[in-house]
Amino acid sequence: MLRNFSCLAILSLLIVSCVSSSKKLQQGNYDDAILKSIKALMKTPNDQEETDILKRAYSLANTADQDVINRLKLSGQPDIWDEVLSRLSSLAGRQEHVERLPGQVLNKIDFIHVDYNKEISQSKLKAADYFYAHGVELLRNNDRLSARQAYTEFTRAKDYYPNYKDVDLKITRALNLGTNSVLFRFHNLSNAIVPQDFEADLLKIALQSLNRQWLNFYTREDTNAFYDFTIYLNLKAIELTPESLRDIIYDEEKTVDDGFQYVLDAKGNVKKDTLGNDVKIKKYKIIKCHVKETQMQKRALVTGTIDIYDNRNGQLVKTQNITTESIFDHRFAQVTGDLVAMSENTRKLIAIKPVPFPSNLQLIANTAEDLKRIAKDYVSQNYQLLVN
Repeated sequence: MLRNFSCLAILSLLIVSCVSSSKKLQQGNYDDAILKSIKALMKTPNDQEETDILKRAYSLANTADQDVINRLKLSGQPDIWDEVLSRLSSLAGRQEHVERLPGQVLNKIDFIHVDYNKEISQSKLKAADYFYAHGVELLRNNDRLSARQAYTEFTRAKDYYPNYKDVDLKITRALNLGTNSVLFRFHNLSNAIVPQDFEADLLKIALQSLNRQWLNFYTREDTNAFYDFTIYLNLKAIELTPESLRDIIYDEEKTVDDGFQYVLDAKGNVKKDTLGNDVKIKKYKIIKCHVKETQMQKRALVTGTIDIYDNRNGQLVKTQNITTESIFDHRFAQVTGDLVAMSENTRKLIAIKPVPFPSNLQLIANTAEDLKRIAKDYVSQNYQLLVN
């Protein structure tokens, strides 16, 4: 019974395989039909049904590709060679798959090897010729979008022939012409004095990490260069709060063990337990400490805008308000009394030493890092605007 079931399962698999390749052939999926037939014939070279499917699918697939090639060549158009090469590659790849079959199968399908190498090589050269020539033509337009299209054409030519003519120079020229340059500038429009190296610190912003294809950022201006966009980080107001120093005084307490005491009965004698031992209970006491917590605060609030100007038409294309602040918040404490009563937070405070208030310039300087982060985020959010 088991043997009969196994034979039936194998027969079912063979039937499904034949139907599958046959169905692919009927659907016009010739290459799928070829691959399925090859897989079956590698296992069973004498399978006549799969051989017939392979012969027909192989012939139809090759004819379809060859018809397209002939039609393209007859068109006389210069941009046909990429498609011609694609079809030739299909012919060569299909032939390579079929050639793996045993000789007896190849004889049955009337297989004849065709050398496509020369035609493929010629088509690659003609395709490279076309892409290169089209790229040169686009560069003559001397505009950004044409240069980006030319870059694509030159890279396609290079894909076919890495050392084709001066394609590397053409790629570099197209890349340079198609890339937008963006200058980042800082303006202090407030009436406040900023640290001497504040602007230099801001301009250390690592915008170069945001460079992408077709977009380069600069923080140092070259007077001989043209920048498509300028991004201005404008400081419009700097508010400084006065120094705030206040003491907060409070007590802390804790309940701790204080030995033990004997339990007395009504007559004033020490009670005994069932084993004859004296009965005693723990005693507790409350201890206290006196805390003087000193809080020091000072703040610098910086507000302004980030503006994007399109230098090609002199227009302000986008602006955004920005705000950041630098806060000096320092706390420390002094404790008298029983130090055991201190809370964990107070223990941390007494370990902190007093420090002087920072100067106004120090607080303003501390906002530089946050301003750089804001600027980088803004640039990232407006990448599409800047690349156009």
